Amino acid sequence: MNGFDFDDEAGIEAIIRSREAGFRFTHMGSADEVVAIHGERRHAGAVDAFLVRAVDEAYAARFRTSDYGSGMPLWQRSGEAADVINDLLDLPPHDSPGAPKRPLHGPGTDAGNLWFPGLP
Repeated sequence: MNGFDFDDEAGIEAIIRSREAGFRFTHMGSADEVVAIHGERRHAGAVDAFLVRAVDEAYAARFRTSDYGSGMPLWQRSGEAADVINDLLDLPPHDSPGAPKRPLHGPGTDAGNLWFPGLP
């Protein structure tokens, strides 16, 4: 991908919704070129994070705060930006009924697609 070309109304609406829900953002790339957007929200002992590289290339996960950056997620998704972000926003609050409680393990668990602050 050459720069961040994100012309997707549903994806933009999901990013706006995440901002309204308290997410903070880091635009990844060089000084003159954005290649991805990283969103992160810390709340109630959990960190919700997503990374959008393109309309059809997004990753999201929820971690316990103590596991963020080094542990396995409690929940994760990948796919279209709008779907991934909206699924993350629709999760019940951490430690409430129906919220994911156990770290994921095994095939398909790939928190390595997320960028963590302090890492290149």
